[in-house]
Amino acid sequence: MKKFLTTLVFFIFFIVNAKANQLSESPFIPDNVLNDFKSLSKEHKVNVCFKSFDPFIDKINEDLPMKIQGYNSKMDNENKVKGTRAMDVFREFASTTNYAFISENFELQEFLFDKLFEWANDKALTKTKVCYTNIENRFILKECEGSWKDPKGQDPAPTHDSSRTLEVIMGLNYLYDFYFIDYKKDDLRHKVINEWIKPFHKRIKYVKEFTYFGNSAGWFFPNLSIKHSQNKKYKTLVKKLIKGSDKLLLKDGSIKDRTTRGNRALWYHHSALGEAFIIMEIAKAANVKLPKNYEKKLLKAVELFHDAYLDHSVIEPWAKKKYNSHASNGKQDFRSDFNSTSHGSAWFHILQYRYPDHRTSKFIKDEMYPRAASLKSDQTLGISLGCIYNSLAN
Repeated sequence: MKKFLTTLVFFIFFIVNAKANQLSESPFIPDNVLNDFKSLSKEHKVNVCFKSFDPFIDKINEDLPMKIQGYNSKMDNENKVKGTRAMDVFREFASTTNYAFISENFELQEFLFDKLFEWANDKALTKTKVCYTNIENRFILKECEGSWKDPKGQDPAPTHDSSRTLEVIMGLNYLYDFYFIDYKKDDLRHKVINEWIKPFHKRIKYVKEFTYFGNSAGWFFPNLSIKHSQNKKYKTLVKKLIKGSDKLLLKDGSIKDRTTRGNRALWYHHSALGEAFIIMEIAKAANVKLPKNYEKKLLKAVELFHDAYLDHSVIEPWAKKKYNSHASNGKQDFRSDFNSTSHGSAWFHILQYRYPDHRTSKFIKDEMYPRAASLKSDQTLGISLGCIYNSLAN
């Protein structure tokens, strides 16, 4: 009996300690935000995020390829790259998954879970060249080194093939952890899915310090998520993420190595804002205090985006530095608007929730359509942060 009680106490301690290591239910969303969202009616959430939504099942049924191969350094040759349908399939799968669970469409949930199982059983995307490792101080494998040897960026860059593959796989991983982990818990399909996804974790680049935006916050997002799912402590990683992000957000509203990207400066500035806002939410979820001027600099960067979105010449003082890019000559290649992009767009909605009276919050609210892509999913995380924060903001 004494041995049994000792074992029971140890087990309870382990469970409590494991949950404490998680810090929050999701590493990306504070518990109070998630709980408030869950308390909203299904009708309200569907009306805000998925009005007249029609799942594109045929796109999902195109299935994931075995590999992505062929990107050049500049990534301007997508029409020649093998397996690029993976991103389109993932985007549709993510949007439909968010819809299925928010609308409580059980038939659709089963279809999506079984689709994950099919991809796992087929070992989709496992043939993409491995370029990164989670081993400390190794980072990029030797056979993948050397992008941007051509000043015009037309040289092969297998690191882009690898990173695109990992974006899709980890996006599916985030969706699985958020929605499917408790779905039919005893179903044997879970085992196959986990045996497919988890080996990809070894391909995730090891992180030490946060020094650049892009690649899911310099690979910090997947590293945080993996530790969270394994019930390992990760508060130190969050602190490093916040410290590095604070250094990259500059006092003049620009973002280091993003606002200076020539004709793509507005896009890179936008996508960095997407990560910077998620980082703020990660800090709140982990109960890590933000640096004194973090939010002030973040809002300054928002205003720079807003003004440059309306008048491209506003960003020219930074864009003309042409960091890894071509000259803009006052014209930005943004390729999207507030309604058509889901990449890095969670900030549109987090801004409205956190700072409802800010002029850019009001501008985005007026400009955004009910069918905006950013309400359906997030291309980085898969999980629709846009829906969660917009449902609460409005």
